[in-house]
Amino acid sequence: MRLLLLLPFLLAACQPAPSSDQAILAMGDSIMAWNGTSGIPEVVGVELGRPVVDASQSGARLRTDSSLAQALGFDIPEQYREGAWDWVILTAGGNDLRGNCQRPDTAALRDRQIGPGLTGDLPTLIAGLRARGAKVAFLGYYDLLPDEPAPCEPQFDIINTRMAQLAARDPGLVFLDAADVIDRTDPGLYARDRLHPSPRASALIGSALAREMRAAEGS
Repeated sequence: MRLLLLLPFLLAACQPAPSSDQAILAMGDSIMAWNGTSGIPEVVGVELGRPVVDASQSGARLRTDSSLAQALGFDIPEQYREGAWDWVILTAGGNDLRGNCQRPDTAALRDRQIGPGLTGDLPTLIAGLRARGAKVAFLGYYDLLPDEPAPCEPQFDIINTRMAQLAARDPGLVFLDAADVIDRTDPGLYARDRLHPSPRASALIGSALAREMRAAEGS
C-alpha cells in the first residue's frame, strides 16, 4: 500500500473539526475524493461559503471487516469524526458492489445496502448521522460512458430510486442522483480511467449538490 494513497486520509484525520456550526463533513469513496482540492466536497464548500473537512477515501467501502482498513479510512462509517456538523455529504456502496454485479447473490448484496423496505446499511448510517444533529446530502452514482461495460448500473438505479424514497420521508436528508448532472455522452466529464469524475464533472456535481442543500435550508 503506497503512502501516496493514504496521504489524503491521514491529512484529513489530522485536521480538526471546524468550530463553526455551519461546517460540512464529507464521507465516501473515490467519487467524492477524486480531484483533490477541486473535488466535490471542496466545490460544495466554496458554493456555500462554509468550511469543509473531507474525510473521503478512494477505495473505501460501506462495509469492511478489516480493522486495518477501518483505521485507515477505508470503512466509510468509520470516517466520521466528532463535530458540530451542519451537513454531512456522503456517497457509499460502489466498491461493495463493483465486481460483484454478475453473481447469484447480487440482489442480496444490493438489498443489504438498502432493501425494498428502505432498511439496510445506508439507512442505518444516515440515521446515525441524523441522530447526531447533522443534515445529510447523499450522492447517487452517475452512469458510465455508453461504450464502457457497466453491469452494476441496474443495481445502482434501484439503489438510487430507494434513496430518493428515503429522502422523501425526511426533510433533513437530500438525495442527488449524479446521473441527472453528468451527461454520459460527454467524455470530458470523465477522468482518463473513464470511471471517475473529471474536474469539470466534480464542479458540476458539487454545484448541484450545493443547490439542493441550499434549497433544503429554505434559503
